[in-house]
Amino acid sequence: MRFRTCFASCALFLASALVLSGLWLSPMTALANQDQSYDTLRHWIEHSRPETDLTPGQHLSLKDRAILESFIPQPAWEYYFYDGMDMEITETGTYPPPEGWGQNVPSGYQLDEQGVLIGFMGGGFPFPDISASEPQAAQKVIWNMLWRPGAEDYVMPMVAWSRSPNGQLDRQFEFTAVASRYAQGDHCLVPGYEEVKTKQLMEFRSPRDLAGAKMLTKTYVDHYKEDNGWMYMPAQRKPRRTLASERTSEVMGMDYTMEDAMGFGGKVYEHTWSYLGKRRLLATMNVETNPEAGGPHLWVPKNARWEVREAHVLLIDPKADNHPYSHKIVFIDTETFWTLWMFGFDRQDDQLLRMNQHFLKYSESFAHDTVDQAPYMKLDFSNNVGQRLFYHLGETDINAKKPHATFSHCYVMTRHFSSGRAKQVYSVRNMVSGRR
Repeated sequence: MRFRTCFASCALFLASALVLSGLWLSPMTALANQDQSYDTLRHWIEHSRPETDLTPGQHLSLKDRAILESFIPQPAWEYYFYDGMDMEITETGTYPPPEGWGQNVPSGYQLDEQGVLIGFMGGGFPFPDISASEPQAAQKVIWNMLWRPGAEDYVMPMVAWSRSPNGQLDRQFEFTAVASRYAQGDHCLVPGYEEVKTKQLMEFRSPRDLAGAKMLTKTYVDHYKEDNGWMYMPAQRKPRRTLASERTSEVMGMDYTMEDAMGFGGKVYEHTWSYLGKRRLLATMNVETNPEAGGPHLWVPKNARWEVREAHVLLIDPKADNHPYSHKIVFIDTETFWTLWMFGFDRQDDQLLRMNQHFLKYSESFAHDTVDQAPYMKLDFSNNVGQRLFYHLGETDINAKKPHATFSHCYVMTRHFSSGRAKQVYSVRNMVSGRR
């Protein structure tokens, strides 16, 4: 809008005066009117303990905020408590891992002095029993998270909405990811590729400027070996290597980074780790279907099932002085080792910079829940039943400093490739030809 009146000129003058006097509240300040500092979250972890048990079947709203504050990490209060909120409390579940999980794990692996897992080839959790008194307890938890079942071997169409404050839609993304775990304990998916841990291929359908873009990522069993990545843009007509060590930039214009993937997707040796104990909190652990977006900005799940879970609490401090975070705190489920919440704090002021919260679903629930289909690809969800796996049905990634958020829906189906099919799907050459 263009202002031509004298009133508008006076308003502009007043705004300038407020800026100079330090009284102006920017949109960022207006959104962050709760304390979202690192010290506040540490205080919440140590002192805010649930005094009331939640009852399955309860529906909690804003009037129940006093109860909920001990179950929701404090930096999230600003976004998760709002008029019209409805949290359905469901029974805390027990979720067995896949049949045979942990039975074919070759021995002889260990953590080195930097907390890096050496010699592990998969097939189960590397550390099924973790004591809080162990000096490397935090690293053991994160290695269980990185090797958890269900993290690969899927086809996953996704839709993501990037929104400014007040729910303004800036961009909508449609893309599909397929991923396979090569290291499977006593064997490798593709013989001769025993050094490979996982491969993932992501392909965009929209928006128009990204249609046809593809990203191929390869990670290695040797954690010290840098990941390999390739990007294909149709206008460039050939795949190009990407800088895999650049993990803190936003991915394709969305509000998440590779290092924040599932709470932590970086290199263990680049950080200092501390174990902060366990605590109970609420999580969207076994949602019925992809939760709708809610809150005043459409940044958080609405009308979803919430479960009280026990979580390991990890403090991750980047060693590099130029890292955007001063601290990161991650809450990881003690039974399944899936990440529930993540909070990253700005190196400049120790205030919240980014956070994400995940929507998960257990495979056996597909037998009785009505689950949304992807808008552009039909999936046979019946294949999920019997897998005894958790699937990632989406997440919210909030950049508190912009402020901005990306809210995503994932539609996941188990997909196991043969050796020959895997070589074809994850071929750099086929990124151009489009063969699948």
